[in-house]
Amino acid sequence: MTDRFLSGIALKKYSFRQVGLVGAGLFVLGDILTIFVQRTYQLVFTFGVIRGAGFGVMIPVSFTAFNCYFTKKRTAMMSANQTMSSMASITFPILVTFLLAEYGFRWTLALIMAVDLHLLVAMIVMHPVEWHMIKSPDCPERELSASDLDHTIKCKTNKSEVFDESIIKMLPGDDNVIEMKKTQVKSGRHESIQKSIIKVIYDNVELDLLKDPRFVSTLVGLGFAFVSDVTYLAMEPMLLFSYGYTQMQVATCVMIGAIADLVARFSLAVFTYFYNVDSKILFFAGTCVTMVLRIVLVTSDNLSFVIAITAISGLVRCSVQVLFPLVLVTAAPDRFPAALALHILFSGFLMLMADPLIGVIYETTGSYVNCFLAMSFCCLVCVVLWTVEYFVSRRNKS
Repeated sequence: MTDRFLSGIALKKYSFRQVGLVGAGLFVLGDILTIFVQRTYQLVFTFGVIRGAGFGVMIPVSFTAFNCYFTKKRTAMMSANQTMSSMASITFPILVTFLLAEYGFRWTLALIMAVDLHLLVAMIVMHPVEWHMIKSPDCPERELSASDLDHTIKCKTNKSEVFDESIIKMLPGDDNVIEMKKTQVKSGRHESIQKSIIKVIYDNVELDLLKDPRFVSTLVGLGFAFVSDVTYLAMEPMLLFSYGYTQMQVATCVMIGAIADLVARFSLAVFTYFYNVDSKILFFAGTCVTMVLRIVLVTSDNLSFVIAITAISGLVRCSVQVLFPLVLVTAAPDRFPAALALHILFSGFLMLMADPLIGVIYETTGSYVNCFLAMSFCCLVCVVLWTVEYFVSRRNKS
């Protein structure tokens, strides 16, 4: 959570290629160190902390680069990307099993590290989108006038209380204004540490996004839907084992859900390539269906029934996993890195609260039924918030 949050902040000051190279470097470094581990705690540090941090840094970079490059057919491209990710998640464990049998533990790790080295190349080719933009003939270049320069500097000075004194002195203006700016700089140096920390957080995290009710509604809805989805993936096998299923039956159900998810992602990519869809409406519909499926799954332990519900859940799940970054960018189209940082922060804290709460529910009731009802409640929060937002915005327009 922390690495993704810091990555979102870093994207405000550095290009996504620079931040991505840091993430890829950490990821590969974790691979290299994991080859030489001798104890479990070393594995936790190398694979869990270092490699995990690198992965967390690269995720916001990938989403930001994606939203910079694709303005049309964005849903189709995201679906295609997620389809390839899903295929890799299905085939990679099979490949690793084969490599372990052929080459052993450490040589398998070395081969995985060699594959992961391609991440460095992937991040290097993430050029800034401006390098590939074509200048429109309708927008000819023009020289900046003195009034344009003055307006630009005023806009920049309104954004912060700390100014470059040399720039101010180069501009014509009242000397009293310059003295006032100097006083503000001096007073800023005497701020308390607490206020300075709050100011740094406010400037980098862009908390002013929370003043927009539409963005807050999107943020909270996405957070609860995301927590419900992640918790479901972790708890579904436990529920099936509580039904008395064998390991093979549980593995079959999980695999059917994964294959259905893959099929849905591919189908969504093809459909949205030819037809435009509203990502938020599709996400909302998928969340409504998911809320019902969570409840239906605990009503019967019949194997055929559970397989059918798991398959439908896999088909619907792509609406949450594929579309959440697209829904987020519609809420803050010009400030996606900041919006993503807030989403990661909120979802992370929500996850920290939700997981122990689910555990308490299970320990108190001794049944997974109430746990799945709690997951449905998380989906309900998203549905209610976005329904209220829709009617409020509709009333304001009329």
